[in-house]
Amino acid sequence: MTGIAPSPRWLALLLAVLLTGCGKPHPVEAHPALWRVADKDTTIWLFGSIHALPPGVQWRTPAIAQAIAAADTLILEVPPADAEAARDEFLAVAQRDGLPPIRARVAVADRGLLERGMASAGLAPESLDRLKTWAAALTLGAAAGRQEAASAADGVEPVLTAGFAGRAIGALETRGGQFAAFDRLPEASQRLLLLQAAQEALDPARGYALFLEAWAAGDAAALAATLDPVRRDPAIRQTLIIDRNRRWTNAIVRRMARPGRVLIAVGAGHLVGTDSVVAMLRARGMMVERVK
Repeated sequence: MTGIAPSPRWLALLLAVLLTGCGKPHPVEAHPALWRVADKDTTIWLFGSIHALPPGVQWRTPAIAQAIAAADTLILEVPPADAEAARDEFLAVAQRDGLPPIRARVAVADRGLLERGMASAGLAPESLDRLKTWAAALTLGAAAGRQEAASAADGVEPVLTAGFAGRAIGALETRGGQFAAFDRLPEASQRLLLLQAAQEALDPARGYALFLEAWAAGDAAALAATLDPVRRDPAIRQTLIIDRNRRWTNAIVRRMARPGRVLIAVGAGHLVGTDSVVAMLRARGMMVERVK
């Protein structure tokens, strides 16, 4: 999901499915980035979200509040859903019988890292054995995120959804489509995600905390840098970033042909860097401005 976000920073898309949240509030005054593309009769705001946040994060800047008030339509990554339904949809795709134990899916030299990461996140290895490797990575990331008190209930999307009650709400893709993208990854790429999740479970300052700090500061360059470890894998970069951003860019270009005012909120990682939706829109000749 959007809006990217979330224990390992590059798994922010889907933490809303998995996180339940706990711990003490961490009040933060955030100034996340907002972009706008407009012509004579259409305005689209692009807001980079975090799908799970600690309680007390104040992110509605005057510019964001103005966009929320002015928009007649909200577009999210995936349609709103209750946590139980989303979790059931995840498990229907994520589980498979007959898989090797989770320890056996990484090189012998990496098993200590994986075991320490699972222990740090409070997960027993057998709890991941029936999950596909990508799903185990998401679950490990979500468990580590709970230690940071991040919760989907405090994320951007529920707040926006409630604020748009009575107005149109749409989505760029389905939750099942998101899971299918992970499911298409080669096993080697899935194992990279798993080890990255384990590493960040051991060092939260390099994961969620770093992502949250960059997002709260509205630092697009720092946000883009947090995605570098997985952008180096060609399959992950193509499947999870480039292909999805290209589809979303095409949808935004089509929407610009119709009058209206639309707020699009997706995971923050999708709006920064050379492969971002913002970069792709600019490459299509559209004037995308950062809103201060």
